[in-house]
Amino acid sequence: MENDLVNLFIGSDIEANYIASLLKDNKIKYIIRNSLEESIIAGWASGSPSDSTNLYVEREDAEKAKKVLEEYLENE
Repeated sequence: MENDLVNLFIGSDIEANYIASLLKDNKIKYIIRNSLEESIIAGWASGSPSDSTNLYVEREDAEKAKKVLEEYLENE
């Protein structure tokens, strides 16, 4: 399954969640992974808030998701 996922975005948790809402609006499935939050739960802190979150999409939705991301970044 790991090969079926594409890392679309790396950045802050806030921005990743906003992009996730855009993906959801476009009916694109996604997975959010916050490494800073995971490390804190495990008992240590690793990473920084500005690049702690990875946003993954399924390979079959990658092109559509990239277009959504590009549109967001152009209008930012």
